[in-house]
Amino acid sequence: MITKYEVTKSLLFDGDEEEAVHKSFSLPAGSIKFSDFANNNFEDLQKILTPGDFDTIIKTAGFTPGGFLNLYQGSDRLRLYYAKKEDAIIVFAYGEFQPTRYKLYLEGVWIYNPGK
Repeated sequence: MITKYEVTKSLLFDGDEEEAVHKSFSLPAGSIKFSDFANNNFEDLQKILTPGDFDTIIKTAGFTPGGFLNLYQGSDRLRLYYAKKEDAIIVFAYGEFQPTRYKLYLEGVWIYNPGK
């Protein structure tokens, strides 16, 4: 069950992709590396969370599906990814914004307690 959330929507990175993949980002939920979320597509959260908890994240953040593949999008219509750190689910929007220019946004942090 989602017990707490904070939708922060802040730009963490804007630049060359090669630089992004080697950075660490200090967040309230701890330090996050690119590799902590790069292979975790947002839609895969449906396999981890209950349908109600997944819907809570979508509604509280205002995520909408779009684009050619109808995947959920965040800031600047970028694809969403997630990292799970202990009881926190951290959602990011990441992708190519302009040719060779990549952006990474922190979309929000949700505290998940499956036992509640």
